[in-house]
Amino acid sequence: NLFGLVTWAAFLISVPMFIVTEGSTFLGLWETAAEQFGNMKLVRQLIVSGLFHYLNNEVMYLALSNVHPVTLAVGNTMKRCFIMVASVMVFRNPISLQAALGSAVGISGVLLYSLTKQYYEKVEAEEVEEKGKKRR
Repeated sequence: NLFGLVTWAAFLISVPMFIVTEGSTFLGLWETAAEQFGNMKLVRQLIVSGLFHYLNNEVMYLALSNVHPVTLAVGNTMKRCFIMVASVMVFRNPISLQAALGSAVGISGVLLYSLTKQYYEKVEAEEVEEKGKKRR
């Protein structure tokens, strides 16, 4: 599994950088968070968060081998837009005009991409059908 190996390599390379840049402040931040949530709950939440992040990336990596990269990128953009819209609806989070316009552009772009892709797939199918008729 190439993605798993790359993930471990990135983790091992990142640890020394983390120690150099954040090592002196990490323990204080950990103690503050542990006081608020408890050590075991904090560790459990970090593990679950890391696991879900890894699994999300693993699924994306597997999808890339089955789907065209542009299609995957469009789907990822659409996912982010829907997460923003769901966040506004469910949690009543305020959204800036810039974020609303960005979501509208993203959703419109996905719609245009889908319609264009369907059109060209239909044209291609018709061309294949015409070539088949000419050969008979």
